Amino acid sequence: MRTAGQIRLLLWKNWTQRKRQKVRFFMEIMWPVFLFIGLVWLRRANPLYRQHECHFPNKAMPSAGVLPWIQGIVCNANNPCFQYSTRGESPGLVSNYNNSILARFYSDAQELLLSDPEFLQLGRLWRELTTMSTFMDTLRTNPEQVAGRGVKVEDILKDDETLTSYLLRDVRLTESVVFQLVNAQIRAEEFAFGVPDLHLKDIACSQTLLERFLIFPGRWGAYMVHNAMCVLTPQKLQTIEDRLYANVDFFKLFRLASD
Repeated sequence: MRTAGQIRLLLWKNWTQRKRQKVRFFMEIMWPVFLFIGLVWLRRANPLYRQHECHFPNKAMPSAGVLPWIQGIVCNANNPCFQYSTRGESPGLVSNYNNSILARFYSDAQELLLSDPEFLQLGRLWRELTTMSTFMDTLRTNPEQVAGRGVKVEDILKDDETLTSYLLRDVRLTESVVFQLVNAQIRAEEFAFGVPDLHLKDIACSQTLLERFLIFPGRWGAYMVHNAMCVLTPQKLQTIEDRLYANVDFFKLFRLASD
């Protein structure tokens, strides 16, 4: 039998079975139709919307360290999508949270307990923490006792700090502006109840807010810093803040708080 005859015989057999099983034949016809109608309904009920390019935070493996691994699981539980590149996409970085409070505390604790020989004794560490706790209680209960004193930025920076060179070389601030910033005093009483809910751009572009948080060494310090910092982008200001945190020597801060 030729191929054409075999095909005709197969079609005749198939058609005969379908005529004998009318319910099955009806369902074979209508089931795809119902699926198509459902898809059309879903398409009309949920109109299309434009989705920007997604950058997902990376999730470190346990080999990267306990803290990056836990942060990658907990902080990315809802799998957020960002329009911009995340920090962890940079070469050599495994975590997006190196500037978080927990990461800085973990890094400072490691430096405090393992690196600095002056603070290997737990007794002295306890005294320093007690002094800092007393200082914070004073800020909250009697802020007038420390009002106007301030903590000089230069005095709490690490000996090998890179903040000054970064401001001069990368941000391209003048030496006079950098001098005003580094030698300014931070008003500790303004941070008695945490960091104020203000954007860095708002502070940089307001001479009043600058003088609220900083005591400048020169008469025109706030004016010079205001003009130099206000033109910077929010991303650049955030980078400067991160650099400041990375260069703060908390041991010096403890000592200054105890004086």
